[in-house]
Amino acid sequence: MSAFTRLWRRAPLWRTTLILTGVCSTFALLFPAPWLERSLPLYQRGTDKIGHMLGRESAAQKAADADNQGRRMVSQPPMDAQLEGVIPFAGRQLPLPAGHWHPVLNYQDDVAHGELLTSLYVRSERGMVTGFIIAQATTQSLPSSDTQMWQDMCHNTFNFTAGDLPQDGNRTECWMTAPIKVVNNQFITSNQALQGLVSSPLFIPPALQRLSMMGFALPPVLVDAGWVHIEKSKSGNGVDFASVHIFVSPAQAGEHVTIPGAPEDWSKPGMNNSPDVADFVQRTSSWLQHWTPELRKGYTGTLDTTAWSAILAADPGFHG
Repeated sequence: MSAFTRLWRRAPLWRTTLILTGVCSTFALLFPAPWLERSLPLYQRGTDKIGHMLGRESAAQKAADADNQGRRMVSQPPMDAQLEGVIPFAGRQLPLPAGHWHPVLNYQDDVAHGELLTSLYVRSERGMVTGFIIAQATTQSLPSSDTQMWQDMCHNTFNFTAGDLPQDGNRTECWMTAPIKVVNNQFITSNQALQGLVSSPLFIPPALQRLSMMGFALPPVLVDAGWVHIEKSKSGNGVDFASVHIFVSPAQAGEHVTIPGAPEDWSKPGMNNSPDVADFVQRTSSWLQHWTPELRKGYTGTLDTTAWSAILAADPGFHG
């Protein structure tokens, strides 16, 4: 019999103390005291590792999450508001296509870069969505690398059409049209950069959920008429940008939702199989090219609302 075994059997008080020490040490690791973590950095790193293994966030992680949550703000303005013409947006002007538009959701993110404002609007006829806008703009400059996703949206082989202005070293501007499928109340596109926008968990799900709750129905196909403008900040640090994506519905006017062509025709190679699909895409692309100067004026805040053209504002999805 070893000395430890004899001591274990003959010293009950020592045995109890040893057991309690082990139990208390275990609890100290599983449920760390904040004051002790602040005093002993090595102890905090050890408890953080154990908490991570158990799937539990550390105090520092919780504080960071709370801070990020406070810097990401979502608001839902009254949807009974009807907007038309030109509206203020991110310190600039946003021209709205023809019809009455309802605000769906506003989202502001200043976690990773200055401030990025996102606003979503919807237009409908008899409860069916005929237009959906995702407008984004910076109110503070951000690093140029953070705009790569928006630039990639324009230069994608899955787009119907695309174009851009010649780059002068100070600004970049492009526009594009692309197919958007609606599946199980989700936007689906083969343009991966655009998919990152239309499936953003930060504002798309709550926006689509709100549309559904308010009785708005989405057609199975939409055509994105997108515009992106990026320019160097006047302060010399980073870039400023604006992006407007107008989802236009090809559904024909009437009580029943009728989409031209077959589902597979709503793609770049497939649209040549349906004259009706090709016609709608061409009309959308032509309208967008005439609409981009208005978006550009809105970015610089020089839109003249008194000279507003109703014909120019009428996109192919509007059935006024």
